[in-house]
Amino acid sequence: MHWLPLPLHFLLLLLVLGLATANDGCHLPHHPTSAATRLSDGQIEYIFGQPRVPGAIYRTCVKGVVTCFEDDGNADGDEDDPVSCHKADAQRRLGLATQHTHLLWPLATLCYQIESPFTRTELDLIQNAMNGIITPTGVSMLTLDECKASPRAQALCGGCAHYVSIHQRPHRRGTYAAVGYLQTAGQAINLQPSAFKHGSGTIMHEMLHAFGVSHEHVHPASEAIVLRGHKLAASRNNYVLRREAFVTQYDKHSIMHYGHGVCLPKNKSVKYCNIEESEADGCVVPTAADCDEEASSVLGQRDGLSDGDIRTLQVLYELPTATTQRDADDDEDVPS
Repeated sequence: MHWLPLPLHFLLLLLVLGLATANDGCHLPHHPTSAATRLSDGQIEYIFGQPRVPGAIYRTCVKGVVTCFEDDGNADGDEDDPVSCHKADAQRRLGLATQHTHLLWPLATLCYQIESPFTRTELDLIQNAMNGIITPTGVSMLTLDECKASPRAQALCGGCAHYVSIHQRPHRRGTYAAVGYLQTAGQAINLQPSAFKHGSGTIMHEMLHAFGVSHEHVHPASEAIVLRGHKLAASRNNYVLRREAFVTQYDKHSIMHYGHGVCLPKNKSVKYCNIEESEADGCVVPTAADCDEEASSVLGQRDGLSDGDIRTLQVLYELPTATTQRDADDDEDVPS
């Protein structure tokens, strides 16, 4: 039997149909906590627990394939660990629950220990990052020895037993930080060599996470749109909007804002889908064509704390606010 070659136009049609199918999203099996029947490509959905809480499980659709991941509670890592999607059902049957652990450090004082052989230049940049946070905000950062020598030692860092371990360990997730006061010894700030390429900005970003500050692009009032079809700066759960209310306004100049995978839209009247939504929610999935490149150039700066960042940390820890809300609002209007 002889196979006749297919006409070129027919092969192209098959290719187009294949690409359309791959980008058409994922059909979902029934799940007890979700009424969703499909995810669009790049969409994310939590099926157990809450975003940014260790042990929570979310599923996402990438090129027609549904994969589940377990949230480890860290910020900025490249990718969470994939798990069986049935793990969420098992945890629910066992009565397990996730809890918010993003607590504040007692007396606005974070204890730390440097536990890797950083170079002299890297150590200087780490110290510069600390000074860049401490000086304008009023929070404190102490080594364990400084904590133990303090007359307030029993009130600090769980009696100086809890601290952040600042290290540089090979890890597939790259640079990342645990968020907030976890009441444990050695919660991580992992700084890969790339974190030092542009001064102290990335280090400050991770240290603010350790103080409990979230990403700015996930602010409930964020103006940024997520380009889910592009290479993102970190795992997809780093782009899920915060559900809780917050007392400070959205700040596109924040050091906690991503610059990759997000942009400011040309048309602010369009309702764009966030990373947990699809067209079925009455929104438009954004693409790069929707981006205002000039306006978006301010996103992702790592030069230092914005006035909004300073106020956020001061409000979070109930410190005197050297930066007023009007100052922060005025900062929004400064052309870049």
